[in-house]
Amino acid sequence: MVHRAIASTIRNDCDRFSQLNSGFLIGASAAKIDDSKKVIELRDASVNNGAQSQGEINYYFKVCEESGDDPNDFHVRAEISVEPDSATRTKIAIARNTATKIQDVSSAGARGYFDELASAFQAEYPRLTLAKSETDYGDDFVDTRLVLQVLWALMPDELAPSARRSVEARMRSYKNAAACLDDFVRLYDARNADNESRDRYQYFLDMVAEGWRLYRLWRAHPEWDKLRLREDAKQVKRSADGKVEKVADGVIFPVLSALSKFVGYDEDKEAWAYLPPSVFQDRMMATAARRQLRAHDGKPMHMGRSSSAYEALQMMTEMALDLTDD
Repeated sequence: MVHRAIASTIRNDCDRFSQLNSGFLIGASAAKIDDSKKVIELRDASVNNGAQSQGEINYYFKVCEESGDDPNDFHVRAEISVEPDSATRTKIAIARNTATKIQDVSSAGARGYFDELASAFQAEYPRLTLAKSETDYGDDFVDTRLVLQVLWALMPDELAPSARRSVEARMRSYKNAAACLDDFVRLYDARNADNESRDRYQYFLDMVAEGWRLYRLWRAHPEWDKLRLREDAKQVKRSADGKVEKVADGVIFPVLSALSKFVGYDEDKEAWAYLPPSVFQDRMMATAARRQLRAHDGKPMHMGRSSSAYEALQMMTEMALDLTDD
Protein backbone atom coordinates (compact mmCIF):
# COMPACT_ATOMS: atom_id res chain seq x y z
CA MET A 1 0.00 0.00 0.00
CA VAL A 2 2.81 2.39 0.93
CA HIS A 3 4.75 1.57 -2.24
CA ARG A 4 1.68 2.15 -4.41
CA ALA A 5 1.08 5.53 -2.77
CA ILE A 6 4.70 6.63 -3.32
CA ALA A 7 4.66 5.45 -6.93
CA SER A 8 1.37 7.25 -7.59
CA THR A 9 2.75 10.50 -6.17
CA ILE A 10 5.86 10.32 -8.36
CA ARG A 11 3.83 9.72 -11.50
CA ASN A 12 0.72 11.82 -10.89
CA ASP A 13 1.59 14.51 -8.32
CA CYS A 14 5.34 14.88 -8.66
CA ASP A 15 5.22 18.62 -7.91
CA ARG A 16 3.85 17.74 -4.46
CA PHE A 17 6.23 14.89 -3.64
CA SER A 18 8.03 16.86 -0.93
CA GLN A 19 4.68 17.57 0.74
CA LEU A 20 3.17 14.10 0.54
CA ASN A 21 6.40 12.26 1.39
CA SER A 22 8.22 12.64 4.70
CA GLY A 23 11.58 12.48 2.93
CA PHE A 24 14.91 11.34 4.30
CA LEU A 25 17.02 11.85 7.40
CA ILE A 26 20.71 12.06 6.52
CA GLY A 27 23.00 11.46 9.46
CA ALA A 28 26.59 12.77 9.56
CA SER A 29 29.39 13.29 12.08
CA ALA A 30 30.32 16.72 10.69
CA ALA A 31 29.24 19.18 8.01
CA LYS A 32 31.01 21.91 6.09
CA ILE A 33 28.83 24.44 4.24
CA ASP A 34 29.96 26.58 1.31
CA ASP A 35 27.24 29.21 0.84
CA SER A 36 28.88 30.72 -2.24
CA LYS A 37 28.71 27.40 -4.12
CA LYS A 38 25.52 26.18 -2.44
CA VAL A 39 27.32 22.99 -1.44
CA ILE A 40 27.39 21.05 1.82
CA GLU A 41 30.10 18.49 2.49
CA LEU A 42 29.22 15.72 4.95
CA ARG A 43 31.49 13.35 6.83
CA ASP A 44 30.45 9.76 7.68
CA ALA A 45 27.13 10.41 5.96
CA SER A 46 24.36 7.86 5.58
CA VAL A 47 20.66 7.92 4.78
CA ASN A 48 18.93 6.77 7.97
CA ASN A 49 15.39 6.13 6.74
CA GLY A 50 13.12 6.20 3.68
CA ALA A 51 14.03 2.80 2.22
CA GLN A 52 10.62 2.44 0.58
CA SER A 53 10.87 5.89 -1.00
CA GLN A 54 14.40 5.20 -2.22
CA GLY A 55 13.27 1.94 -3.79
CA GLU A 56 10.34 3.52 -5.62
CA ILE A 57 12.43 6.48 -6.84
CA ASN A 58 15.15 4.18 -8.16
CA TYR A 59 12.57 1.93 -9.79
CA TYR A 60 10.89 4.92 -11.44
CA PHE A 61 14.16 6.14 -12.96
CA LYS A 62 14.98 2.61 -14.13
CA VAL A 63 11.59 2.27 -15.88
CA CYS A 64 12.02 5.69 -17.54
CA GLU A 65 15.50 4.73 -18.74
CA GLU A 66 14.29 1.44 -20.18
CA SER A 67 11.30 3.05 -21.91
CA GLY A 68 13.22 6.09 -23.16
CA ASP A 69 10.88 8.51 -21.36
CA ASP A 70 12.10 11.64 -19.62
CA PRO A 71 11.45 11.33 -15.87
CA ASN A 72 9.44 13.98 -14.06
CA ASP A 73 11.38 16.53 -12.05
CA PHE A 74 10.45 16.60 -8.38
CA HIS A 75 11.89 17.71 -5.07
CA VAL A 76 12.64 15.37 -2.17
CA ARG A 77 12.67 16.62 1.41
CA ALA A 78 15.97 15.97 3.20
CA GLU A 79 16.85 16.69 6.82
CA ILE A 80 20.52 16.65 7.81
CA SER A 81 21.35 15.62 11.37
CA VAL A 82 24.93 16.35 12.45
CA GLU A 83 26.03 14.36 15.50
CA PRO A 84 29.72 13.63 16.24
CA ASP A 85 29.01 10.65 18.50
CA SER A 86 28.44 7.48 16.45
CA ALA A 87 26.39 5.75 19.15
CA THR A 88 24.01 8.71 19.34
CA ARG A 89 23.72 8.77 15.54
CA THR A 90 22.62 5.14 15.70
CA LYS A 91 20.00 5.94 18.36
CA ILE A 92 18.67 8.79 16.23
CA ALA A 93 18.38 6.54 13.17
CA ILE A 94 16.51 3.87 15.16
CA ALA A 95 14.17 6.43 16.74
CA ARG A 96 13.32 8.04 13.42
CA ASN A 97 12.48 4.69 11.89
CA THR A 98 10.12 3.80 14.74
CA ALA A 99 8.52 7.23 15.24
CA THR A 100 4.81 7.39 15.98
CA LYS A 101 2.80 7.71 12.79
CA ILE A 102 0.75 10.81 12.16
CA GLN A 103 -2.98 10.46 11.75
CA ASP A 104 -3.77 8.74 8.44
CA VAL A 105 -6.94 8.45 6.43
CA SER A 106 -7.46 4.76 7.23
CA SER A 107 -7.43 5.13 11.00
CA ALA A 108 -9.59 8.27 10.93
CA GLY A 109 -12.02 6.65 8.51
CA ALA A 110 -12.28 3.48 10.59
CA ARG A 111 -13.20 5.58 13.64
CA GLY A 112 -16.02 7.36 11.82
CA TYR A 113 -14.46 10.80 11.48
CA PHE A 114 -15.55 11.12 7.85
CA ASP A 115 -19.04 9.61 8.03
CA GLU A 116 -21.04 12.86 8.20
CA LEU A 117 -18.67 14.60 5.80
CA ALA A 118 -19.03 11.77 3.28
CA SER A 119 -22.83 11.83 3.54
CA ALA A 120 -22.93 15.58 2.93
CA PHE A 121 -20.57 15.18 -0.04
CA GLN A 122 -22.52 12.32 -1.60
CA ALA A 123 -25.77 14.25 -1.36
CA GLU A 124 -24.36 16.48 -4.13
CA TYR A 125 -22.07 13.94 -5.82
CA PRO A 126 -23.98 10.64 -5.61
CA ARG A 127 -21.58 8.85 -7.97
CA LEU A 128 -18.50 9.75 -5.95
CA THR A 129 -17.32 8.64 -2.52
CA LEU A 130 -14.89 10.24 -0.09
CA ALA A 131 -12.03 7.84 0.56
CA LYS A 132 -12.11 6.44 4.09
CA SER A 133 -9.06 4.24 3.70
CA GLU A 134 -5.65 4.41 2.06
CA THR A 135 -6.79 1.53 -0.15
CA ASP A 136 -9.82 3.44 -1.47
CA TYR A 137 -8.63 4.60 -4.85
CA GLY A 138 -10.04 4.74 -8.36
CA ASP A 139 -12.35 6.92 -10.41
CA ASP A 140 -15.21 6.61 -7.91
CA PHE A 141 -13.17 7.82 -4.93
CA VAL A 142 -12.18 11.37 -4.01
CA ASP A 143 -9.03 12.06 -1.99
CA THR A 144 -10.32 13.06 1.45
CA ARG A 145 -7.08 14.78 2.43
CA LEU A 146 -7.26 16.96 -0.66
CA VAL A 147 -10.90 17.86 0.13
CA LEU A 148 -9.86 18.88 3.65
CA GLN A 149 -7.01 20.98 2.25
CA VAL A 150 -9.49 22.77 -0.02
CA LEU A 151 -11.93 23.40 2.83
CA TRP A 152 -9.25 24.79 5.15
CA ALA A 153 -8.10 27.08 2.32
CA LEU A 154 -11.67 28.34 1.76
CA MET A 155 -12.51 28.87 5.43
CA PRO A 156 -13.30 32.57 6.08
CA ASP A 157 -11.33 34.51 8.69
CA GLU A 158 -14.44 35.01 10.82
CA LEU A 159 -14.70 31.26 11.28
CA ALA A 160 -11.06 30.14 11.17
CA PRO A 161 -9.14 29.54 14.39
CA SER A 162 -6.64 32.31 15.12
CA ALA A 163 -3.73 30.02 14.21
CA ARG A 164 -5.05 29.76 10.63
CA ARG A 165 -5.90 33.38 9.84
CA SER A 166 -2.52 34.72 8.77
CA VAL A 167 -1.31 34.38 5.19
CA GLU A 168 1.55 32.16 6.35
CA ALA A 169 -0.89 29.91 8.18
CA ARG A 170 -3.18 29.73 5.15
CA MET A 171 -0.28 28.37 3.11
CA ARG A 172 -0.47 25.24 5.29
CA SER A 173 -3.49 24.18 3.27
CA TYR A 174 -1.22 23.76 0.26
CA LYS A 175 1.98 22.77 2.03
CA ASN A 176 0.81 20.22 4.56
CA ALA A 177 -1.97 17.76 3.79
CA ALA A 178 -1.23 15.75 6.94
CA ALA A 179 -1.70 18.83 9.14
CA CYS A 180 -5.06 19.53 7.49
CA LEU A 181 -6.18 16.00 8.33
CA ASP A 182 -4.90 16.25 11.91
CA ASP A 183 -6.61 19.62 12.39
CA PHE A 184 -9.92 18.18 11.16
CA VAL A 185 -9.63 15.21 13.51
CA ARG A 186 -9.08 17.57 16.44
CA LEU A 187 -12.01 19.71 15.30
CA TYR A 188 -14.25 16.65 15.06
CA ASP A 189 -13.34 15.64 18.60
CA ALA A 190 -14.19 19.15 19.87
CA ARG A 191 -17.22 19.76 17.65
CA ASN A 192 -19.64 19.89 20.58
CA ALA A 193 -17.32 21.61 23.04
CA ASP A 194 -18.40 25.18 22.27
CA ASN A 195 -20.26 27.30 19.71
CA GLU A 196 -17.15 28.17 17.70
CA SER A 197 -16.17 24.52 17.27
CA ARG A 198 -19.75 23.59 16.41
CA ASP A 199 -19.98 26.31 13.73
CA ARG A 200 -16.58 25.42 12.34
CA TYR A 201 -17.51 21.77 12.01
CA GLN A 202 -20.84 22.69 10.42
CA TYR A 203 -18.91 24.72 7.85
CA PHE A 204 -17.18 21.54 6.70
CA LEU A 205 -20.51 19.77 6.26
CA ASP A 206 -22.11 22.74 4.48
CA MET A 207 -19.17 23.49 2.18
CA VAL A 208 -17.73 20.05 1.36
CA ALA A 209 -19.57 19.72 -1.96
CA GLU A 210 -19.22 23.40 -2.89
CA GLY A 211 -15.53 23.37 -2.00
CA TRP A 212 -14.93 20.40 -4.27
CA ARG A 213 -16.89 22.13 -7.04
CA LEU A 214 -14.73 25.26 -6.74
CA TYR A 215 -11.52 23.22 -6.74
CA ARG A 216 -12.58 21.32 -9.87
CA LEU A 217 -13.73 24.54 -11.54
CA TRP A 218 -10.45 26.33 -10.99
CA ARG A 219 -8.37 23.26 -11.76
CA ALA A 220 -9.73 23.32 -15.32
CA HIS A 221 -11.26 26.78 -15.64
CA PRO A 222 -11.84 27.86 -19.27
CA GLU A 223 -10.04 31.13 -18.49
CA TRP A 224 -6.75 29.24 -18.19
CA ASP A 225 -6.96 28.30 -21.88
CA LYS A 226 -6.35 31.95 -22.78
CA LEU A 227 -3.26 32.38 -20.60
CA ARG A 228 -0.68 30.11 -22.23
CA LEU A 229 0.30 28.02 -19.23
CA ARG A 230 3.23 25.71 -19.89
CA GLU A 231 3.16 21.94 -19.76
CA ASP A 232 6.95 21.64 -19.78
CA ALA A 233 7.13 23.70 -16.57
CA LYS A 234 4.50 21.48 -14.87
CA GLN A 235 2.08 24.42 -14.71
CA VAL A 236 -0.72 22.57 -16.45
CA LYS A 237 -1.79 19.28 -17.99
CA ARG A 238 -3.73 19.37 -21.27
CA SER A 239 -5.96 16.95 -23.10
CA ALA A 240 -5.21 15.63 -26.58
CA ASP A 241 -7.12 18.57 -28.10
CA GLY A 242 -5.08 21.10 -26.11
CA LYS A 243 -7.71 21.97 -23.52
CA VAL A 244 -6.66 22.52 -19.91
CA GLU A 245 -7.32 19.43 -17.78
CA LYS A 246 -5.50 20.33 -14.57
CA VAL A 247 -3.66 23.41 -13.39
CA ALA A 248 -1.02 22.79 -10.71
CA ASP A 249 -2.20 23.05 -7.11
CA GLY A 250 0.52 25.60 -6.41
CA VAL A 251 -1.52 28.00 -8.56
CA ILE A 252 -4.96 26.84 -7.38
CA PHE A 253 -4.48 27.12 -3.62
CA PRO A 254 -3.59 30.83 -3.53
CA VAL A 255 -6.75 31.38 -5.62
CA LEU A 256 -8.90 29.35 -3.22
CA SER A 257 -7.44 31.17 -0.24
CA ALA A 258 -8.40 34.50 -1.84
CA LEU A 259 -11.92 33.20 -2.57
CA SER A 260 -12.36 32.55 1.16
CA LYS A 261 -13.34 36.23 1.38
CA PHE A 262 -16.57 35.29 -0.42
CA VAL A 263 -17.53 32.48 1.96
CA GLY A 264 -20.08 33.44 4.58
CA TYR A 265 -23.19 32.35 6.39
CA ASP A 266 -26.30 32.46 4.19
CA GLU A 267 -29.18 33.43 6.46
CA ASP A 268 -31.78 32.31 3.92
CA LYS A 269 -30.31 28.83 3.51
CA GLU A 270 -29.12 28.71 7.13
CA ALA A 271 -25.81 27.31 5.95
CA TRP A 272 -22.28 28.36 5.05
CA ALA A 273 -22.03 29.14 1.35
CA TYR A 274 -19.89 30.65 -1.39
CA LEU A 275 -21.35 34.11 -2.07
CA PRO A 276 -19.27 36.00 -4.66
CA PRO A 277 -20.36 39.60 -5.38
CA SER A 278 -21.70 40.37 -8.84
CA VAL A 279 -18.74 42.65 -9.64
CA PHE A 280 -16.25 39.82 -9.29
CA GLN A 281 -15.07 38.21 -12.53
CA ASP A 282 -13.20 34.91 -12.69
CA ARG A 283 -11.22 36.24 -15.64
CA MET A 284 -9.57 38.88 -13.47
CA MET A 285 -8.54 36.33 -10.85
CA ALA A 286 -7.08 33.97 -13.46
CA THR A 287 -5.10 36.80 -15.03
CA ALA A 288 -3.78 37.92 -11.64
CA ALA A 289 -2.80 34.35 -10.79
CA ARG A 290 -0.94 34.04 -14.10
CA ARG A 291 1.02 37.20 -13.26
CA GLN A 292 1.95 35.78 -9.87
CA LEU A 293 3.09 32.54 -11.48
CA ARG A 294 5.34 34.52 -13.81
CA ALA A 295 6.68 36.51 -10.85
CA HIS A 296 7.68 33.23 -9.20
CA ASP A 297 9.81 32.03 -12.12
CA GLY A 298 6.90 30.10 -13.60
CA LYS A 299 7.16 27.47 -10.84
CA PRO A 300 3.84 26.49 -9.25
CA MET A 301 5.47 25.10 -6.12
CA HIS A 302 7.19 28.44 -5.47
CA MET A 303 3.91 30.27 -5.93
CA GLY A 304 2.05 27.93 -3.60
CA ARG A 305 4.64 28.58 -0.88
CA SER A 306 4.85 32.36 -1.34
CA SER A 307 3.03 34.71 1.03
CA SER A 308 3.26 37.50 -1.55
CA ALA A 309 1.22 35.44 -4.04
CA TYR A 310 -1.53 34.85 -1.48
CA GLU A 311 -1.59 38.52 -0.49
CA ALA A 312 -1.72 39.72 -4.10
CA LEU A 313 -4.69 37.52 -5.01
CA GLN A 314 -6.43 38.32 -1.75
CA MET A 315 -6.37 41.99 -2.76
CA MET A 316 -8.53 41.06 -5.77
CA THR A 317 -11.34 39.66 -3.64
CA GLU A 318 -11.05 42.43 -1.03
CA MET A 319 -11.40 45.05 -3.76
CA ALA A 320 -14.49 43.29 -5.11
CA LEU A 321 -16.04 43.39 -1.64
CA ASP A 322 -15.16 47.07 -1.24
CA LEU A 323 -16.82 47.91 -4.55
CA THR A 324 -19.90 45.98 -3.49
CA ASP A 325 -20.08 47.90 -0.21
CA ASP A 326 -19.79 51.20 -2.08
